[in-house]
Amino acid sequence: MDAQKDLQPPKQQPMIYICGECHTENEIKARDPIRCRECGYRIMYKKRTKRRILFPSVMLSSYNNEIVCLSNRM
Repeated sequence: MDAQKDLQPPKQQPMIYICGECHTENEIKARDPIRCRECGYRIMYKKRTKRRILFPSVMLSSYNNEIVCLSNRM
């Protein structure tokens, strides 16, 4: 048995994009055309993530747009 054949690539999750015209959410996979399913508009914006991003001195939260500076805390 070959180990390479047993391993399958991880399934890609569809990303959520917001239409620039009608503002509806669209799930788009890697090979799908970039087009709104409601109105056909081709300008799509990636939906903002809700996870927190931690840097050594600054913590950014895209959920509520706050910046917390950790270097001045004692």
